[in-house]
Amino acid sequence: MWIFLSTLSYIFFLLLNIIIYAKYYFTSRLTVGGFAQVLYTLQNSMSGSENTVAEVIGDFFARQWPLLLIGTLAYIALLLVYIYNKQGILKTKFDPAKFTQTLKGGIIVLLCLMISVDTFQGIALYEMLGIGEYQASLGKESDLYEKYYVDANTTEIKFPEKKRNLIYILCESMEQSYTDTKEGGGFKKSLIPELTKLAKENTDFSAKDDKNLNGGLTPGNTVWTIAGIAAQSMAIPLNIGNGEFNRNFEDSSQFMPTVQGLGDILEDEGYHNYFMCGSDAAFAGRKNYYEQHGNYQIFDYNTAKKDGIIDDDYYVFWGYEDKKLFQYAKKELTDIAKNDQPFNFTMLTVDTHFQDGYKCPDCPDEFDSQYENVIKCSDHKVAEFVKWCQKQDFYKDTTIVIAGDHQSMDGFVAEAVPDDFTRKTFFTVINGPEYKLNRTREYSTMDIFPTILESLGATIQGSRLGLGTSLYSETPTLIELLGYDELNRQMSYTSKFYNEVIMSGDESKMPKKEGEEEQQPQEEQQVVQAPTAQEYQANRDNFSDSNYVWTPPVYNEPVYNEPSYTPPAQDTGTDNPGDSGTTTPPSTGGDSGTTTPPSTGGDSGSTTPPSTGGDSGTTTPPSSGGDSGTTTPPLGGGDSGTTTPPSTGGDSGTTTPPSTGGDSGGTTPPSTGGDSGTMQSAPTE
Repeated sequence: MWIFLSTLSYIFFLLLNIIIYAKYYFTSRLTVGGFAQVLYTLQNSMSGSENTVAEVIGDFFARQWPLLLIGTLAYIALLLVYIYNKQGILKTKFDPAKFTQTLKGGIIVLLCLMISVDTFQGIALYEMLGIGEYQASLGKESDLYEKYYVDANTTEIKFPEKKRNLIYILCESMEQSYTDTKEGGGFKKSLIPELTKLAKENTDFSAKDDKNLNGGLTPGNTVWTIAGIAAQSMAIPLNIGNGEFNRNFEDSSQFMPTVQGLGDILEDEGYHNYFMCGSDAAFAGRKNYYEQHGNYQIFDYNTAKKDGIIDDDYYVFWGYEDKKLFQYAKKELTDIAKNDQPFNFTMLTVDTHFQDGYKCPDCPDEFDSQYENVIKCSDHKVAEFVKWCQKQDFYKDTTIVIAGDHQSMDGFVAEAVPDDFTRKTFFTVINGPEYKLNRTREYSTMDIFPTILESLGATIQGSRLGLGTSLYSETPTLIELLGYDELNRQMSYTSKFYNEVIMSGDESKMPKKEGEEEQQPQEEQQVVQAPTAQEYQANRDNFSDSNYVWTPPVYNEPVYNEPSYTPPAQDTGTDNPGDSGTTTPPSTGGDSGTTTPPSTGGDSGSTTPPSTGGDSGTTTPPSSGGDSGTTTPPLGGGDSGTTTPPSTGGDSGTTTPPSTGGDSGGTTPPSTGGDSGTMQSAPTE
């Protein structure tokens, strides 16, 4: 019993240390946007994150070692007391039985104390991570997608004949918040003066007289890298349901297979897509995403070694730093620009990643914290790269987009800005179309997707894709329409459309293009049954009406004569469009007649059907017996058809009703040149 109680107490003690460190880590070291982010990270590929995991484990022991040491020594001491007491080695002035009972009671009290403290701290961590809110949201359903989702597969997107290139710089954790308070930021001194200048000189989608730097809000499940990428290039969040859905992001599965994103659209328009990053692209499903949605050519830590950018044993931070990343980008862009094909070059920086960023030798020591210095250094590197691009020949045909992938997760930022400050990501368009609205837009990172397309000169039907709205348009964004809080709340709820269509890829539930449901293969179209003699006589007056549509009654055994088709005779070598062809259809009873329809030009045949206007057709009613007659009623549109009702007695005839529009069935149209063919009946359109 001693060993069991002591070991159980020690386990709860270790758990308490983990909870205490987790609370510290998720407040001071890392801020997360919700429990879904934690789930995604735990349930998906962690390739490329080994360095961060090692740092977390090391930091845990560095921070908790005093408590861990005390608790471990106490546990060992209890075990020794038990062993010595059991063997009779331990000598005390107390009665052995009473001493044993007292020690057991003390261990039980200690165990209860550990359980109580663990429970209290665990509840605090539970609330801090938003686990309760996450579970509650799973029990609520949203119709957000049914109301507002616009499928790019079924939306008309037109590109100009001369297509513009795209350089899309995703800056790790780059925020509008980093500018100073005079320009709408959260810091006393700006950490991004050069990026702020670029944004205000180009387009940040704010009013002309608005001196504040604008930026994008990040609603739920768009607040980590791959979720931010999905939001900005598909205009949807990365919701986390269960293991089956989450596996869609792994290398062996499909990543939102039915959704058409930025890369898909550009590839269809003839673009060559590229993605470059300073880490292993496989981390968190990025490689899988870019290869499946646009067939991107990948440049990452692994290709950098192969291409001689870094040595085989080189590894800093997440792979290699931004200084080398921009050198790599310049090298590849120089080669890419030599091709005639338009390109989309997307790159993701890394130096400003939490924790504290990567401080390269070029970084200044202007600020007290390392993270501030790293942000200021990144600001300069990105601006210098843009200046290099502006000096290249390809720049005149290139739009540059700079966007923060999400808000920073480094706990320093949350502590540095005022509590009531609204944090936004950085976003600007350089060398794009003029922003003419002269008002400051309120938008989320999902609105970046259609905005990028229109910055390339494309026009989008309705100006909306996914849950995003082009900021160049008059159409309100969902934040402008619903408000940020409501949009954020709806995005956290369960959506059947999202789970069944977007995540699991059930194409049968995809929204259809207009009229797509009615499209069927020609051989599957229903052919209208011809009327009998009695039915024709009963509806004789109706058949004279060009707008009349024959609807056959239902019989136990439907009667239908399969239409036959006689192809036109081969050209004899004389091309005379003036002469008409001769068609001799067989009669169903009696002798066969001969009908020579007129050609479109030249001599006329023996029968001239009327057009929609002009002379009326000729009607020969059926005889009371013997051979069938020929009836040519006028049509409501197109060429007239020929209806040959059966006679009322004798052999039955063949009836070919006219179609409701276009060329009629049972009509031998005039040849535009050469001999005509014969078609006895045609399916109804």
